[in-house]
Amino acid sequence: MRSSPEPEALAPGRRWEAQIPADRRKRLGQWLTPWWAVEAVTAEALRGLGPNPVILDPACGDGRWLLAAGRLRPDATLLGWDIDADALTAAAEVAQLAGLTFQLSQRDALVGDEQGVADVILGNPPYVRPQNLPAADRARIWARYKSATDKADLYAPFMERMIQLSRGRVALVVADTWLSMVSFAALRDIVFAEPVDLLARLPAGSFGARVGTVALVIHPDSQARRGELGPEGLVVHGPLTRSGGVVTLGAAPAIDLPGDGVLGDRWRLRMGVVCGDYAHWVHPGPPEPGDQPTCRGKDVARFVIHDQGERIRYDAAAILKRTPYAAPKHAGLFDVPEKVVLSGASGALLRAAVDTARRFPLDSCYVSEGAGDPWALCGLLNSAPVNLWYGARFTGARVKAVELHGLPWPAGELSKLAEAARAGDQAGVDAEAARAYGL
Repeated sequence: MRSSPEPEALAPGRRWEAQIPADRRKRLGQWLTPWWAVEAVTAEALRGLGPNPVILDPACGDGRWLLAAGRLRPDATLLGWDIDADALTAAAEVAQLAGLTFQLSQRDALVGDEQGVADVILGNPPYVRPQNLPAADRARIWARYKSATDKADLYAPFMERMIQLSRGRVALVVADTWLSMVSFAALRDIVFAEPVDLLARLPAGSFGARVGTVALVIHPDSQARRGELGPEGLVVHGPLTRSGGVVTLGAAPAIDLPGDGVLGDRWRLRMGVVCGDYAHWVHPGPPEPGDQPTCRGKDVARFVIHDQGERIRYDAAAILKRTPYAAPKHAGLFDVPEKVVLSGASGALLRAAVDTARRFPLDSCYVSEGAGDPWALCGLLNSAPVNLWYGARFTGARVKAVELHGLPWPAGELSKLAEAARAGDQAGVDAEAARAYGL
């Protein structure tokens, strides 16, 4: 999905970053992660997480990773550690502006023997070359951590420590040098002993420097995916593999899908409500007369819609009167027991869920109109074969209905695909879609 704009609550963090002296930044490795990456990687890490989780960022900086986690999981306990008192001051201000509670501590995460202190460990490890560390610190860290070998960067032992601190989920953005350089062979062994769910390359210059970066997610329900992550969303290219101990991230191959006609023969994907003046028509909080539940494209994940409590004052005539170019559609398109809602701003990655709450989605979504099983359609749109087909052909920032109307429709039977979609079983969906296409 396309990321939302950086929250205004992060303004204290940007002020803090602007005041970091160059020598201190180099010594502590302090670089703020772009919000779009924080938001997307956090969402991947929290997939399927149980209630009341404990989430820790052991180098929290201005607290942006904790902010992303708290927005997705208000029931979480959010812990932030950092060696820099000024960073913690900024994080406290961010929490206050966001209406969240961060439990912040000034400490060095590489010191201590705790294991499994949090359900999820998030963050951006510090980037510090060994020669820029104080001699005593370097000797201590290199003696303790298996990944601290030869010329490995400080982020290597930090990643090792993040794995130790977690109860099974780790999500981070880090330099890509560890994927192939000999100095990081021990780190690769440590990381790939865990259930790696996702490894995705970020665009060049994501941190305003020429360093290459990747997102890494370790997750107990690993799908072992490789791909690319950018402001427009995640594009999965296929399974993650290692060859000779080295990891490579390649582009998506174009694939052809056999079909019995096309999707558009059976379903039409219609854009959600175009109301024009969103501040007037859309609001959070308790419902008022005439209100309908709504959602945005960023709220739609695979198989689930994250309810933000937003509602739309749905009066088609009034919407058109206020904004003549608006397109409120008709209530019968939305007010149905089940329909597919597809994020329209997810780029080459498709994210679809079945709505059972009679939502009136906004125009960053598409909704399905047709007579088939919406769960089968949902599974198909979320499946690996369809995403490979779509991602190799269409690379725009927005999903377009006309593109998907041309998707080959599988000739095989789809009831098991629908069952897997109902269960939110991504691996099952991928397998059943491949079977339906005869792959």
